Amino acid sequence: MEKLTTAKQEITDAEGNLEQALAEIQVAPRADKMAVSEVVQEAFTKLRAARVNLTELERLVMSEED
Repeated sequence: MEKLTTAKQEITDAEGNLEQALAEIQVAPRADKMAVSEVVQEAFTKLRAARVNLTELERLVMSEED
């Protein structure tokens, strides 16, 4: 269960970092914005999918403990 808690915290931290990066991209020159924003958006999409998978895993672990 401790690993799940750690994974959830790491995902939360990564989401915060990506949100900060997206905010910084908003003020970057246009050429830099396009390349970087695509990479950040892809990372954010993968991060959201990881959160969904982690939530499902957590449900499975909790149901096995009952």
